[in-house]
Amino acid sequence: MKNLLEYKSLIYELAARDLKIRYRKPFLGFFWMLIMPFSTAFVYKVLFSDFMHVSSGRYPFFIHLISSLLPWSYFATAVQSSSGCILSSKNIINQISFPKYLIPVSMVFANLINFLPTMVVLLGFIVIFHVKISALIIFLPILILIHTCLIIGLSLLVSALQVVYRDVEYIVQIVIMTLFFLTPGVYALEEMISKSSHLVAKIYMLNPLVGFTNLYRIVFIGGYLNGMPKEVNFLNTLIIPVIFSIIALFAGYFIFNKYENRFSDYLNV
Repeated sequence: MKNLLEYKSLIYELAARDLKIRYRKPFLGFFWMLIMPFSTAFVYKVLFSDFMHVSSGRYPFFIHLISSLLPWSYFATAVQSSSGCILSSKNIINQISFPKYLIPVSMVFANLINFLPTMVVLLGFIVIFHVKISALIIFLPILILIHTCLIIGLSLLVSALQVVYRDVEYIVQIVIMTLFFLTPGVYALEEMISKSSHLVAKIYMLNPLVGFTNLYRIVFIGGYLNGMPKEVNFLNTLIIPVIFSIIALFAGYFIFNKYENRFSDYLNV
């Protein structure tokens, strides 16, 4: 934390550089940070709700979908983009002396800047669809902080491993794609649990991303907590995501430090 505060200006510059590179050429510029996730949500809505008639429980399918898809997009995009950030920053690393973990951290913050406006738009859609806003919305900043800790930890991990093992980015893509279908985004949690055995349901609920999905819906959608299945409890909804985020943060930092001294050997090949 001391280094993060000390190098906050550098983190800002690196994050701003990433955003400028990402949006400087498209005609619509920064509007794409809103267009992309919501256009994806619209496609999923048409496919899964209108054509496949997938149930979303008690709430409109679009609200059910974007309340999960937006946090998921933040997670997936940040981790995937971080996997190659050390390799793509070779020139900066060779020219400037600074803690190298600031590079993946800045990538996460760049994606966080993308993510925050979508939360405001999500609130707008909740109002438009006449869904009650949860009083627990006041805990949204804490939820985003915990979520970001998980993302930073995983980003540190994959960015360091990618320098040494160049197959990591492909493994990350496969894992993230698999995890998407192991979280209740396009389908209702109740439906998944009702069609699974008791053991499978318990294992499924141990997935911290399921917990994060539930938490985002709880803090946004009024009454969502009261209607959750009995398999959902304090442990798998809050404690497991928090513990997993802390473990990921420390493990990512440890692995990054372990491989950091070897970066120059691989970057200069």
